[in-house]
Amino acid sequence: MVKIINSIIMVCFIFLVGYFFGIKEVRFYEIISSSMEPTLNVGDRVMAVKKSRLARKDIVMIKDPKISSEILAKRIIGLPGEKLEISEGKVFINGAVLNEPYLKESPIYVLEAEVPENKYFLLGDNRNTSEDSSSWGPVDEELVICRVVLKYSPVKEFRILTRSSFGR
Repeated sequence: MVKIINSIIMVCFIFLVGYFFGIKEVRFYEIISSSMEPTLNVGDRVMAVKKSRLARKDIVMIKDPKISSEILAKRIIGLPGEKLEISEGKVFINGAVLNEPYLKESPIYVLEAEVPENKYFLLGDNRNTSEDSSSWGPVDEELVICRVVLKYSPVKEFRILTRSSFGR
């Protein structure tokens, strides 16, 4: 009975938050891959809002560039016009190292890329097993559906997911 009441309260809270963001702008997703571990695990449920101004470290839901019917969660790492390098287990943006406390483990690959206008370089937090821009290249802005703002299930892991919660 307590579990049912908690679920009802959580659903009401989510819809209340959705109301404040504007009903048409709120979407709910279930995470289908392990590419965002440890931040998001398979089966987690998230709330996302319509994309507006996208920024580095935002978690976004995208249409899979290879399988258009799948929706994936990824993190924005490179912005339009930037040079990105991955080496020595670190990401460098225009030569400066990016602080990434959310990673499951440091990347073991080496990569260099330039991010064209209207594209983003997206990576999973589970870098060594994530299919992302390290294999696809920069992703068109059109494939970005929305920005994740809240992890609401499982309830014990409820948390707000904003770029400020991941450090600058």
